[in-house]
Amino acid sequence: MEKLMTPGNGVTISAKWKFWLRDRPATSTVVLHTTGVLAFGKGRVVAADATRLFKGGRKVRFRVVGGRTYASGGAWSDMLPQGKTWARSSILDYQPYEFTEQDINIFEPTTLRELLKSARSDKGTTTTRYSGSITVKALCAVSPSCRSEYGKKVNADISWQLWTNEKGQVVRLFAKWVLAKTAKNPVNGTTEIDTSYSGWGSRVSVSVPPASQVAKVD
Repeated sequence: MEKLMTPGNGVTISAKWKFWLRDRPATSTVVLHTTGVLAFGKGRVVAADATRLFKGGRKVRFRVVGGRTYASGGAWSDMLPQGKTWARSSILDYQPYEFTEQDINIFEPTTLRELLKSARSDKGTTTTRYSGSITVKALCAVSPSCRSEYGKKVNADISWQLWTNEKGQVVRLFAKWVLAKTAKNPVNGTTEIDTSYSGWGSRVSVSVPPASQVAKVD
């Protein structure tokens, strides 16, 4: 996989994210579907073009390129002046990998190695399934993106399953987070994220929206 992470290459993603409070009925579940592409630089993800479809049908498209995030659709489009289709804002600040919806960042070699070193494996006809569990504390110890997102603020256990194809490329990651209820964090909830990855190494280019279509909004 590391060899495929070169400028001009990328991967296609499709993710489903669900969250529910464990002391609430299933109707409190939040569902989010994300589809799009990620573009690689040298050994890392540098850009994203992704669309999030929220429960209820609201749809927002995002582009992250050149260190900036742009959004089109949903509430963002409602704030735009006539003739503009893309918004920029100080609160639009995403990293490209975040559109996998996974907090386990498989694009970090140290993170992927940490998961697999003690994982159980089950080899199928065309894929191998690995499974295991990890705490957020242990994940953040090896993952820079985890430390950036959570630091020491979250107490959660993560169970996960990861599938690779015959080329060793990740084709799916399913993670279940069980968030502990503490004095600092009164929310007692569960999150499930199921992400598929395809087209590793395909040509992907994410461009900045035309300046004539972009407006700064607060």
